[in-house]
Amino acid sequence: MKDKIIFIPAFIKSFFIINITLIFIYGFSVSCKKKEESVLAKPSINLAIDSIVATKTNIVVWEEIYITVYTTGKNLTYKWNRNHGSMLQVDSSTVKYWACPSCIGLNTIECKVSNEFGTVSDTIMINVKAKK
Repeated sequence: MKDKIIFIPAFIKSFFIINITLIFIYGFSVSCKKKEESVLAKPSINLAIDSIVATKTNIVVWEEIYITVYTTGKNLTYKWNRNHGSMLQVDSSTVKYWACPSCIGLNTIECKVSNEFGTVSDTIMINVKAKK
């Protein structure tokens, strides 16, 4: 049996090469887009953080506390961050926080609250001391 030679017209080859190139370009442009920053909103009746409160603000290493954010608004989503220590979300508006020996000093806990009106944020400082 002789090998069959398949003839592909040049315009079809060009079509496939162009499509593959466009797919790669689109894929890289989508993956390299910067993350959209949230719009910081002025507090209002539609979206506000009334207060952020901890059960204690002076703790010793490994002591667990609860931090709760009190808010105004509807359809709220919460995002918690900290610069040191560990956090476990209890519910959307409350987290459990504790710190290890490398976290001694002032630690910042931030809560960002968002809805269709934008994002507001607030922080609380927790002072972590070594156990005696």
